[in-house]
Amino acid sequence: MVQSVFASSYVETLQTRAHQKNLSNNPYWHRLLHDRRTLLGIYQSEIDDSSFFLSPHGRKDPAAELDATLAAFFVSPQPSPLGRGRSEAAGEAEPQQAQCRFPARYAWLKEELQFDPAQLPPEDCLRFQKWKNQMGPGSLSLVFASYYMNNPASTYGHTFLKLNAKGHSENERLLDYVVNFAADLESDNGILFALKGLAGGYHGRFSTFPYYMKVQEYNNLESRDLWEYNLNVPPARLESLLEHLWELGSTRLPYFFFNKNCSYYLLPVLDVMDPALSSSGPFVLKAIPMDTVRQVIRTPGVLAGVTYRPSHATKMIADRNRLIPEEIRMAEKLAVIPAKAEIQKDWAPASAGVTSLSQERQALVLDSAYDLFRYKVGFRRDQPLSVQEKEKALLLMRNQVGVASPALILSSASVTSPDQGHKTGRVDLSYGFSNHSHFEEISLRPSLHDQDDPVPGYLPGSQLEMFHLKLRYDDDRKTLYPEEFSLVNLLSVTPWDRWIHPPSWKVQTGLMTAHDLNRDPENSLYYGLTLGSGFSAWLPGTREVLLYGMAEMETQLGHAFEHEVRFGGGPSGGVLWTPVPWWRARFQMSQDYYAVGGTPSTTKFLLHQSLSVTKNSELRASLERQNIYKEVLLSWVLFL
Repeated sequence: MVQSVFASSYVETLQTRAHQKNLSNNPYWHRLLHDRRTLLGIYQSEIDDSSFFLSPHGRKDPAAELDATLAAFFVSPQPSPLGRGRSEAAGEAEPQQAQCRFPARYAWLKEELQFDPAQLPPEDCLRFQKWKNQMGPGSLSLVFASYYMNNPASTYGHTFLKLNAKGHSENERLLDYVVNFAADLESDNGILFALKGLAGGYHGRFSTFPYYMKVQEYNNLESRDLWEYNLNVPPARLESLLEHLWELGSTRLPYFFFNKNCSYYLLPVLDVMDPALSSSGPFVLKAIPMDTVRQVIRTPGVLAGVTYRPSHATKMIADRNRLIPEEIRMAEKLAVIPAKAEIQKDWAPASAGVTSLSQERQALVLDSAYDLFRYKVGFRRDQPLSVQEKEKALLLMRNQVGVASPALILSSASVTSPDQGHKTGRVDLSYGFSNHSHFEEISLRPSLHDQDDPVPGYLPGSQLEMFHLKLRYDDDRKTLYPEEFSLVNLLSVTPWDRWIHPPSWKVQTGLMTAHDLNRDPENSLYYGLTLGSGFSAWLPGTREVLLYGMAEMETQLGHAFEHEVRFGGGPSGGVLWTPVPWWRARFQMSQDYYAVGGTPSTTKFLLHQSLSVTKNSELRASLERQNIYKEVLLSWVLFL
């Protein structure tokens, strides 16, 4: 619709007033547009979806976007082939008037320019009001889903926002809504996701849905703990949050695995909600989920508390730990999965031992049996009829007991929260000597954790490193050379349990040095890929000694080998010992046999010790041997 002469005149008045106040350079306007300074010092929005802008030049010209926004407030909505005005949050696609499409922009500009309601009447925005009332938050939480090694997209963990509805009791929190940002995936292939995610081959978008869906996905299906960081947010700030989330709607944003990821994009939204947070500024090269959480909660007074929601598997094992061995066997018999064709309603043989217990002990056994049964059959809805009948029978038995189990206390106070772990970056300064030379080494690792790092806040036995660079300077030969540049180093050493049987595995690829060749290290560099699978378990009767063993396969490419390739594999194993929280020791050995490459075999031994000085610094010492090569390395480690 064409503006009237009077409306056009008032638009020009508002635009002139906005120029005089220099609003297009106001930090809050830049936050609304998700602007960041480029290397040339000019502002450009991180959003590359044209539907988010009202000016054709809005992404790179904040002043043009402000003028276009003011003008659009006077214009009725028109259908657009670009999808402008759509709001996925509302589940509708009809175009909206700009006041309703961009309520956060409208609210801020109205406050700054003092709109005359006679010349610019406010719109009702019924769709936005309906959606806002549906969300109805009284408070806000930033939720961290713990590290998950079995999916490349989740190895670093995941964060999302939880809108805690007004009037909901603690028992109704599963009905609260969450705000999630995720990449639009073309397939479930983890390797493809990692490669395209690193290269920026995806876009992502925000979405809202009930919290119970995330609990089902993370707590139940993936056995991941959830940590809710409850934030102190005034009601007016929550209003700004909802307004900006509505503006984003179905807007597509460029996704990069390492920095522009699911956790990063929450930060500009929080900065719009509360400019005092300024949480997105530090994240340029990397945005690791737990680092973003730490950045938000570091603001004084913003953290109201932490709520721990343990996974189904965590609660199941904690419940089992309250049983004696005979009761554990009873629970296991009750939790046997029936055959597909079997529909059995008489569980007397399996339950005979249980009924002889006191009611309190029966309740504990039956609760554990039901948890184990659910874990074994999975959490899908489409279960076979035999499984459904067995589940009903277990619930009926439990209902007949009639007493509640003693409360299981698994709180954030009894478990180390992830934000209390060491920082994710690391620098090592080392001095070493071998049977060839003396040397100094600097090691730089942007993320995240290895077996020798302090365990609290991380998965025990896990290792996730990316882009780990080691540079050495040989004192005897006055030579600087790369010792290692590991692109990816993943290791999952998860202890076997009688109820949970996770495999142990490893993947490592990057540039490494073949010290077993007994030649100058700068001439022994190769590109390698190592894959391994195996088994790990606690030493019986302990939780301080973890044993693991694997079968490994190696492919190595480099001029140091005959025909420029070496291929083989063999067994490897190790012991992780943590006698006290501040001291860790690791012994590891491997025997590799090569089919090609000119080297029959390589025997490796490693003894490593770490001594924590503070939460973010430690001293290390290691002794290593590869065939006749021997090395001692002493290091000071700082987590950044």
